[in-house]
Amino acid sequence: MPWIKTKDKLPKEGQKIIYYFKWVGVHRGEFTKFKIGPLPELDCFRSKIGWLCGDVTHWMPDEGQELPEAPEEGE
Repeated sequence: MPWIKTKDKLPKEGQKIIYYFKWVGVHRGEFTKFKIGPLPELDCFRSKIGWLCGDVTHWMPDEGQELPEAPEEGE
């Protein structure tokens, strides 16, 4: 399954996904919206290692496949 750029499309809230961020690599997790008080809502990706809000560059649906290699630079 090909990587999807977060700038092109975001997962559905609660969707199980595999995501990528350059500094933490490829992880299995879930997409969620996060809001604190009057601040704007954030698009967040969470997994066993924690939360990333606004840093994830690529994702794909988690269909039980092995974790893929990171996307190619510029992909």
